[in-house]
Amino acid sequence: MLKIGVFYKPDTGHIHIAHGGEEGFITTVSPDPASKRGNPNLYWHLADCLRAKGMPAPDKE
Repeated sequence: MLKIGVFYKPDTGHIHIAHGGEEGFITTVSPDPASKRGNPNLYWHLADCLRAKGMPAPDKE
């Protein structure tokens, strides 16, 4: 199992995915399909998960 953290940064509008440990990483997901980090499907699924946990999340458009 891989444990990750997911959080939303309103100032950038991106959802961040982070993993600590030796092989740690952080990446972002954008709703803009033209963006290098764009993946609208994943973005809105993660937003729903954040919202369900009562965490800050982007508003649905």
